[in-house]
Amino acid sequence: MKILGIDPGTASMGYGVVDVTSSNRPILKDHGVIITKTEIDMPKRLEVLYAGLNELAKIHLPDIVVVEKIFFNTNVKTALSVGQARGISLLVAAHNNIIVFEYTALQAKRLLAGYGRADKKEMQEAVKKHLGISSIIKPDDANDGVAMALCHLKIIEEANGK
Repeated sequence: MKILGIDPGTASMGYGVVDVTSSNRPILKDHGVIITKTEIDMPKRLEVLYAGLNELAKIHLPDIVVVEKIFFNTNVKTALSVGQARGISLLVAAHNNIIVFEYTALQAKRLLAGYGRADKKEMQEAVKKHLGISSIIKPDDANDGVAMALCHLKIIEEANGK
């Protein structure tokens, strides 16, 4: 099973591709960010995000897309911007007939780091530990995308009683 995890944002959309082996071991296949230039208008920025994410879907052929759900945000402008990026993520999944799951950052923090208020550094260490890799994933948005994919794996493990 191959999972594409997405941390939506219009300036920087983080992503991580995790493949699960037959022994349920997650293997990191790809990670990074799709960056848009702040000086271009929002429709063009969304087009850049769509093209980049769609290309990733075509290259990696994920079985599942996991998108971070907005849990709470006091900044309305940021919430709207993230909502637009989430919409692009959902559209790419729909256009490529990929199943979508959505989790909050709080859920990912709880499942991977052990508690819902983990900071960026704690999440980087948690992702590194769950993947069994020697270095943290940079930049933060890419780590958050990988964390979304790993969050889904942890949910599956819990559902299966592991």
